[in-house]
Amino acid sequence: MPEKRKLGEVFKTVGLPQYTYVKPRHFGEVRADIEQPGKHLLIEGPSGIGKTCVVFKVFEELGYAKDQQFKYVSARDADAITKLEEFFNVASDGGLPPQPILVVDDFHLLPSSARSNVGTVLKRLSDRVFETASPPKVILIGIPTTGMTLLADAYDLGPRLGSYRFVGASDQEINKLLDEGEAALGVLFEDRDFITSESSQNFWLAQFIANKICATQDIHEQQDDVKILTFDLLAIRQRLMDELSNRYLTTALTFAKGKKWRPGGNKPYLDVLFALAKNPDLVVTYDRILNLVPERRRPGVKAVRPRIAEVIHDASHNIDLRKQIAFDPDSGFTVEDPLFRYFLTHMKEDDIYRSLGVERDNVERARAFAFDVGFSFAGETRALVELVNAELKSEDVLTFYDFDQQAFLLAQDLEQVLRKVYSESCAYYLVFMDENYLTKVWAKYERDIMTHSGRTGHIVPVVLDDTAANGIVGISSSIGRIDLREPWAELKVSGSASASLLHTVRNRCVLPILAKIDDQFAQL
Repeated sequence: MPEKRKLGEVFKTVGLPQYTYVKPRHFGEVRADIEQPGKHLLIEGPSGIGKTCVVFKVFEELGYAKDQQFKYVSARDADAITKLEEFFNVASDGGLPPQPILVVDDFHLLPSSARSNVGTVLKRLSDRVFETASPPKVILIGIPTTGMTLLADAYDLGPRLGSYRFVGASDQEINKLLDEGEAALGVLFEDRDFITSESSQNFWLAQFIANKICATQDIHEQQDDVKILTFDLLAIRQRLMDELSNRYLTTALTFAKGKKWRPGGNKPYLDVLFALAKNPDLVVTYDRILNLVPERRRPGVKAVRPRIAEVIHDASHNIDLRKQIAFDPDSGFTVEDPLFRYFLTHMKEDDIYRSLGVERDNVERARAFAFDVGFSFAGETRALVELVNAELKSEDVLTFYDFDQQAFLLAQDLEQVLRKVYSESCAYYLVFMDENYLTKVWAKYERDIMTHSGRTGHIVPVVLDDTAANGIVGISSSIGRIDLREPWAELKVSGSASASLLHTVRNRCVLPILAKIDDQFAQL
């Protein structure tokens, strides 16, 4: 009597499925390119849609064995760079590596230095088809930004590269997977539409959900008689979320906190996280993220765009979220882990607020301002303003600094734009007062707006010389201020900031502003 098939063999969540593999639409083309001498392959797409599986399934059909016909390297491996260099060194010198095919998975995670010369090396390997019948071949697998990076480095590689972009599985393909699984296990799912919709066009997630449903019904092996599986849709989803929360809540919170977490101030990373949750796609452009947040929060979300990659991967703090999510400033986000995508889709925002230790209403009130801090100053003091701005940005404070906002200000009516900025867009304004500030037209314009906006407690004077110490029109000398006369005098003489000067600026100016932002939040 043949041995019964096991649940983990049928609905397989780790490795290549034996009974439920559905060939994707590019399968035949991928096989043809793998068999074509001198042709390399680039396979792009989000995780869980069969990129790696299609390569290994072709190898299986061709009878290729690991460490004989091919070598597999994941960019996540600690020795990935060494393995790549060994292969390329032998192949580039005209030799044939012990395994003539190199599969590089998660290619996008390699350091840019390791990726930069790959295109040139691949072109040389392809040209060797004129020298040998079966030159070395490389198969690259990664997220949708991979091809742009590779082809930008080697524009003439195109004809030598079979490039495929895998997209989500169709409902028909998901249903075919379920058909094969039902036949292999001897079961019937009562509500197939639920599994199809929950799978979000992802083969791997369909395998995972079907496996969970069977396990909750005590189906661990092939049934002698067909068994109809009924299940509570919401209960299955909750069971999945309970398990996934243990795995992914920390990832979500790490992202939501950004580079420097504090209870006060804006929460642009939290806005980005919730926007990702609202979009069911595995690949999300940054423009789409901006469209999903309220207009008044968009400046803050735009401001943190250059820093997001550092939040996802920060080696200095042992933070690496790249197994769950990848980010490219130009193309946007790719959710690498389909289970993380499922978690994002079904997570509750209140659970995130609660886990962060903040109240939703307080956060919403703090978000009334697009920026935490704005600057008003004369151009002669820009060097000092830039130091303060850099220090605040390193603390993940959202600042309105004109040079950072050039693209936003370009071709705009500056009077109208700056009227809004200096009346309502910033929680606080650092006003750098010196003798030049008293005479500048734009400085007076900004000052008039700030002092007639109907607000109080939002102006923080920064005194830079004796002339401004007595106060200026609209900003009384009795208002609590920051005194930076000595650091500014030193900076004007030296032209560069010493460590002691930076320390003074940080202690006198930056740290009090950080405390003020947090105090404001605590009082909401």
